[in-house]
Amino acid sequence: MVTDYKLESNDWFKRLYDLKDKWCTTLNNGFFSADIRSSQRSESTNHAIGFNVNKTTTLTEFYGIYKKTIKQWRRTEQQDEFNCSKAQPDIGYEMAGIVRHASEVYTLTLFKEFNKEFMKGISATSTLIGEHDTTTFYRVTSLMGDRSNEVIIDSSMKLITCDCLKFERFGMLCCHSLRILLINYVQRIPDTYIKKRWTKIAKSKVWDKFGKVSLAEKVGKNIPWRHEITRKFYNLVLRAEENEDAIKIIEESHKRDSLAIDALNSKKNVDVLTDASSSTEILDPTR
Repeated sequence: MVTDYKLESNDWFKRLYDLKDKWCTTLNNGFFSADIRSSQRSESTNHAIGFNVNKTTTLTEFYGIYKKTIKQWRRTEQQDEFNCSKAQPDIGYEMAGIVRHASEVYTLTLFKEFNKEFMKGISATSTLIGEHDTTTFYRVTSLMGDRSNEVIIDSSMKLITCDCLKFERFGMLCCHSLRILLINYVQRIPDTYIKKRWTKIAKSKVWDKFGKVSLAEKVGKNIPWRHEITRKFYNLVLRAEENEDAIKIIEESHKRDSLAIDALNSKKNVDVLTDASSSTEILDPTR
């Protein structure tokens, strides 16, 4: 292109070429972007607000539309959060192994994406290329046979990489990696390859950043402490529901903690009554 259009001395084109890593998707596959292109953000905003706005809309009217839109977003977010904590994804077959683990970890939307990749991995074929110590090299070919990718797995370090770079770009394992995990009988997604931002407990991780905030502020309006602690205990129950010993631990802990909290509340009530009685001053009748 430079030669055909004689752009060797064009300063603007030189600067554009120097920034090729930012606009060329082939060169920025190794950077996390959640598969979002730069233009999609403005397009999403225009879709959310633009249909209610035109060139005659006043600033006051725009602010009202903006508030309604934000309110709708919050309502949708709360509904999605409730569905993720209660509903189970329906995929048409019995979940087991790594798929079941994904359904417990990911939100419903991200699990659908994971299931698509998993189904592609099932239909693909894999060929052993070679081995070196604990590292094994595979070549994974798609169902149509039009494309193949190289996957490297280290069984000792529980590491897996694919040259398609989907995990680096999107934060979720690709169909090629899932294919290799499947044939190696891996039943759970390695913790290294679970992005917290895509999980059901993503919000609780955000609130963990406020660790230095006082308890009084935590239970206040600024941070939804009750939602945070409910989510933590709910996920704890999910992890324990298939283990009888774990269930016993949770039930015993619940009884013990309930008694301790009741004792604290009783002591607090007694202290309040004591303070109230000691601060009461009986005055002589007026003469």
